[in-house]
Amino acid sequence: MRAAAGKTPGGAVVTGNDANRTDTDCGVQLPINIHVLMWRADGSVLLGRSGEPDSPWRLPWGELHGGEPAIEAVLRIADDTASVMAMAAHVWLAHVAHHYYADTGERVGLFFRLTHWRGMPSPGQDPRTNQLQWHHLDALPESLTALDREALARWQDNDMYSELGWNPRVGAVPRLRGIAGFRASS
Repeated sequence: MRAAAGKTPGGAVVTGNDANRTDTDCGVQLPINIHVLMWRADGSVLLGRSGEPDSPWRLPWGELHGGEPAIEAVLRIADDTASVMAMAAHVWLAHVAHHYYADTGERVGLFFRLTHWRGMPSPGQDPRTNQLQWHHLDALPESLTALDREALARWQDNDMYSELGWNPRVGAVPRLRGIAGFRASS
């Protein structure tokens, strides 16, 4: 029997068992947010917020566009939100968060540290960020978003992954280290 061939909506050619699959057959597709962590040697991070008085502080961020590599998105967001220019060589993955909120649903957040940039951070074209300020990691504002607060804490602990907003579910798989009698093989 000969394998089928086809094209995905993005134009990629697929063969074999994958030829008859559609994008909806390929698993979960979640919105991906890109967060830019700009940290200074004095221990402060750049946070932004809109001009409204009750708006929360947050790391510069934006959504990943389809067909856009994540590192390009970091450079775009740094320019759009903070008016700084950077090179891909100065972008490092700092944290990944799989989070869920009742109002926005399930998302993945990729937090990238920008180690060097050119220019003085100032609000850019992004209308969601009208104000930028440096805040020390030991004195973050109360109104910092829960996701950014968690990611910054995990980043300081060298913890690369977190899950925020998920309620414990009945029947959830227990952590293996918590199972009596379980021994990891080496």
